[in-house]
Amino acid sequence: MYITDGFQSHSINAATFIISPGVCAHFFLASGMGKLIKKSTANRILLLIMVALSTLIFSTTAFAARPLMTDDTGTVEKGKFQLEAGFDFARQDNHDRELSPSLTLTYGVLERMDVAIGSGYLFEHPTDGKRENGFADTEVKVKYRWVDEKDWLPSFACTGKLKIPTASESRGLGSGKADFSINAILTKNISKRLVLHLNLGHTFIGEHGGDNEFNYSAAGQFVLSDKWALVGELVGVNNFNGRNDDPFSGLLGTYYLITDNIVWDAGVEIGMTRAAPDFRLTTGLTLFFKP
Repeated sequence: MYITDGFQSHSINAATFIISPGVCAHFFLASGMGKLIKKSTANRILLLIMVALSTLIFSTTAFAARPLMTDDTGTVEKGKFQLEAGFDFARQDNHDRELSPSLTLTYGVLERMDVAIGSGYLFEHPTDGKRENGFADTEVKVKYRWVDEKDWLPSFACTGKLKIPTASESRGLGSGKADFSINAILTKNISKRLVLHLNLGHTFIGEHGGDNEFNYSAAGQFVLSDKWALVGELVGVNNFNGRNDDPFSGLLGTYYLITDNIVWDAGVEIGMTRAAPDFRLTTGLTLFFKP
């Protein structure tokens, strides 16, 4: 993955994780949103419209990485590494809370291909019941870009991701089974200040009796200056089981170029359905380096 145009092409070289003052601001923002999230369906729809408009309006040429879940077609430059360090706080509809620091390391294998491995640690704080903590599942992902953008054609890439069940099933931190997912990615620069990303994928659930999932998301970005950018996305899952338990949410966020080597990010995700978290706060760093 690389950064272009507004941030200029560069590589990132350090490996430090911080929780910046911006995180505090997001927690205060979320406390206010918490009241809105207990809300009527009309307010949920209003939030959805706001996020959708932001996704379309606040967009530009940049990179679709943290704090977004939506992937882009860019790959890490051959021979270089990308390190993403993140910290998430989520609250569910029943007020259960989860804290999850995470690390993902990506390596550019070929000019059009990279591989990534990532995991984290979970702190589960249920409203009722025992608190648990332990390692999260581990994910291994391979991305290959098949088509570069040309004229009116978007660039196109595919990923394959394997979830290795390293989270404890007995503690309720994971299913104890492996999952596999495939994802198709489209990225299109509409202009120098407008870029859109679309993801469509399918997850094969390894848990016995689990429903396979159709995954979809769309994201956009807007560069405010040489240092700042805004991002927005809509993310959903459909498991076609007829139980109306499909998560759907929207995220608004920002990232800041601390140096030519380090990018800080933060975002607030709002759940639009009961299956999605009421809200999720995320912050982290993305770094590039070459040994």
